[in-house]
Amino acid sequence: MDVTPTSAACTLASAGQPGCGCQPKPKGSGAAKAALIAAGTVAACTACCVLPFALPAILLANIGGVIALVDHAHGWVTWIAIAAVAGAWIWIGRESLTARMRPATSTLAMMGVATMVIGLAASWPLIKPTIFHSLGITKKNQDKG
Repeated sequence: MDVTPTSAACTLASAGQPGCGCQPKPKGSGAAKAALIAAGTVAACTACCVLPFALPAILLANIGGVIALVDHAHGWVTWIAIAAVAGAWIWIGRESLTARMRPATSTLAMMGVATMVIGLAASWPLIKPTIFHSLGITKKNQDKG
């Protein structure tokens, strides 16, 4: 039985036929292969070359936005932090009186650090001009007059 390209049957190859007796597979176009290789090259170049250059800029832009948000939220967040630290001191005092035991040294040390940090944060509007001036950071006037 001879297999022709229009034949629906697929038989084993006979002595004079190459490979199996099935219809030969059509060859793909060179343009499709070139496009696939180009797409793979672009993906690899993006991952290896472009991303390390773009990632720091993206991260800095996001960090800048977060810092700006924190700067605008400084007032009310500071008051919430003051209330939290004061509430923690009250809680520790009440628990130590109820248990009639002295609080752990680590608890007192951590609360001392928290109190100093919140004191620094609360006084930041007062010390900010002095620190910025000593570091050489000045605010430029936006007035053109």
